[in-house]
Amino acid sequence: MRSFNIAGFGKSILASALASKSSDSRLDSPSSNSYTCAASAMLGFGFEPGRCTGFIHSTGLFMSIIDYLAADQIMVGVVGSSKKQVIEQLAERAAELTGLCRRSLFDIVMRRERLGSTAIGGRIAIPHAEHHDLTRVIGIIAVLTNPVDFDAPDRKRVDIVCLVIGPQNAGSDHLKCVSSVARSLREVATCDQLRAAKTPTELLGCLGNDSDVAA
Repeated sequence: MRSFNIAGFGKSILASALASKSSDSRLDSPSSNSYTCAASAMLGFGFEPGRCTGFIHSTGLFMSIIDYLAADQIMVGVVGSSKKQVIEQLAERAAELTGLCRRSLFDIVMRRERLGSTAIGGRIAIPHAEHHDLTRVIGIIAVLTNPVDFDAPDRKRVDIVCLVIGPQNAGSDHLKCVSSVARSLREVATCDQLRAAKTPTELLGCLGNDSDVAA
């Protein structure tokens, strides 16, 4: 099992929670500091001491990364020389799938990225944001031909990027999806299979197999 940089991931989640003005009263408590806020946020998004879980959707069903992806939400062999170029391509695909403005999607993701890197270690990044015109959470996963610098906490260049964008007024739904993605990509063997996948269908199959094992 992969060992995530918990401090780095907690910092990313906390930055997003504060950026989206979470209504969680625990984050507004006078006794809260950056550490207790991060702990509260991570517990709320499915992380508990000693283990990682996904999250329970409002339907009562356990959600994993496979629940957010279809073949047209998977990009294999993406070429980019920088974080910005990779996010531009992900924003373009998100625009094609949602009908939203590519530039507005790119801008909100980069605005979140400037708060702190969304890389979680192990050559994985999960850039995420909220958009006022979205009605549901959308995920797009990309495997890069060559890794790029994402200012990762472990200083490793990133070659698996999963973009998550959610509705602006849906509470912490998109952050719960981020938590679920991190859980789904926690296994080194699974990520190696994703890197070896030649087609979106093959990559989707790798995620489906991992989801079955985890269940």
